[in-house]
Amino acid sequence: LRRCRILRCVHVVNYSDPEDHPELGDQRRRATADSAAQRMARIRERNASLTGTAAIEAAREVALRQLDARARSRAELHTAITSRGFSSDVADDVLDRLERVGLVDDRAFAAMFVKDRFSLGGKAGRALAADLAKRGVALELINEALSEISHEDEQVRARQLVDAKKRSVLSRGLDGAERDKAFRRLTGMLARKGYGAHVCVSVVGAALNEWSRESDDDI
Repeated sequence: LRRCRILRCVHVVNYSDPEDHPELGDQRRRATADSAAQRMARIRERNASLTGTAAIEAAREVALRQLDARARSRAELHTAITSRGFSSDVADDVLDRLERVGLVDDRAFAAMFVKDRFSLGGKAGRALAADLAKRGVALELINEALSEISHEDEQVRARQLVDAKKRSVLSRGLDGAERDKAFRRLTGMLARKGYGAHVCVSVVGAALNEWSRESDDDI
């Protein structure tokens, strides 16, 4: 009798697998998104209520945390600060102070950005200019940074990018239509990375001619 009472008191928990009930996963994701949005709303409200030195110090902490993650332009930092509830005036005040001590420097940022993206990813010209413009860097500073890449530098880097595709191109052959397809693919790849038409055509043409001669010699 006692055992029966105990069994009657047991509460059975039904587990619902999200794979069997996808609506549960959607609900949880919405709840997570809502909670994140609510947290950000509270942060913005709290920051907006700050004044004077308290506002400056809190906004400065936002900027420094952003810079700890990676180098950023002044415009990116301004957006990061204002998106957290601080006024534009507070953001400008903080960024002016950071500029005076060299922690914010769009000229240095643009130069480093161009150097890294060109050497590591092979981006050039228009692509780099567009990336920097999205980050709010002034056109004058963009052009100054891009001027550090010479025409010869672009030729060499473009050829490196093309040579990286050599095995794939040769596996399809270089006869007739395949050569035309390879030319379009390779020039398109360089164009997307920001290289000018002259560089694209000259570099790809030279590479295909060289590879064709090598193939003929192997026969």
